[in-house]
Amino acid sequence: MSRTLVNAAACALACLALLAACDKTKTPAPTTSSAPAGAVSKPPSGPAAAPAQPAAAIKQVRVLHVTKEGEESLDSLKPLEGKYRWDGVDYLQQGVLAGRLKALVGVQYDTLLKNLQTLGPLEPAAGLLYVMGNRQHQGGEEMAAVVIDPVRNGLRVWLLSEGKQTVFTDVDGAEIPWPSDVETMFRNIVATH
Repeated sequence: MSRTLVNAAACALACLALLAACDKTKTPAPTTSSAPAGAVSKPPSGPAAAPAQPAAAIKQVRVLHVTKEGEESLDSLKPLEGKYRWDGVDYLQQGVLAGRLKALVGVQYDTLLKNLQTLGPLEPAAGLLYVMGNRQHQGGEEMAAVVIDPVRNGLRVWLLSEGKQTVFTDVDGAEIPWPSDVETMFRNIVATH
């Protein structure tokens, strides 16, 4: 197997471990940490299944957002549901979402934008909104997902870049769940590598 495929397979296994670990636990107070995500307990079956191996560390970054008086909330994005970022306002580079993403991911903001060059519209899922995508011609290697919880005025971002995964969150309490399409994307990474 080529080194790229081995790295992609390791990243994909880490994605599945991330889903298992992040959605079942609560991260304590604001922190930045790298912790092993553990091994995937049941690897996918079939000829494309990768052997079970320890997943890479997934960096967890929690930067709590404090709403200022008069500040626009993420709920204001609902009218953009079903729209691509180039349909009128580029919500990833302008407005409330852009500002919140810049504050949350910091120096990784440009990488996030590059990893969302090829993406779908702002989609609804069980009260959430989300976009997911990849850098052109680098699906499986340079990818991202942004999940918006309008009710909690919160964000959860997954970034895969240079073989490293980072999950950013700006709300306290229970994690914002990954929509099923994002989970499917994680599984497809495993299936194709």
